[in-house]
Amino acid sequence: MLWWSFLSNRYTITFGGIAFFAAVWNLYVALNNDGVLVGRVVGPDNTPVPGATVVLAEKTLLVTAPRARATTDGEGRFRFSGHTLYHFYLEAYKEGAGRMQAKEFRLYFKGQNMTLREPLRLQENKPVGVMPQR
Repeated sequence: MLWWSFLSNRYTITFGGIAFFAAVWNLYVALNNDGVLVGRVVGPDNTPVPGATVVLAEKTLLVTAPRARATTDGEGRFRFSGHTLYHFYLEAYKEGAGRMQAKEFRLYFKGQNMTLREPLRLQENKPVGVMPQR
């Protein structure tokens, strides 16, 4: 009976619950902090773009500094390993296929594994200074 009154005490429940969730969170972080970043690159017509370059960049105080580059495989997939960022930008391009402006991503902790839900979509290259035809 004494144990039951101790376990049903509101302080035990509150602090025990906090300790439990902190332990679960730390276990999740320990199992998902390999720094693996996986995604795909597709063209304007939604087809995979093999041979595209994907740049992983970190924004510092003044500039955006590239940290790694990857080239897509035959199915448009890319992979970065061992990154230690939690706030970064991805940019993709391929000569003749198009370019995607840098897109910002934020993670919950440094080096969190991430698979992009949406592919990086290249936009068509448009010549500068040319008026569209009507």
